[in-house]
Amino acid sequence: MTEAEAREIFEQIDTDGDGQINIVELANHFKREGHQGQLKEKVKNAMEADQNRDRVLDFSEFHSLIKQ
Repeated sequence: MTEAEAREIFEQIDTDGDGQINIVELANHFKREGHQGQLKEKVKNAMEADQNRDRVLDFSEFHSLIKQ
């Protein structure tokens, strides 16, 4: 996945456009993708990429997550 593709996905998830993905935006994304049954686990796993522990994912953290 290119950085541009990752940026496009990031911007789709970042619905308030503040340059960060918070837990609510992440949960809403997984709901839209049909992962309601695994929501807690998916959000928890994604938030493990939050390297500075500020409870949001910036683009760098998000990009690291999806490159795995």
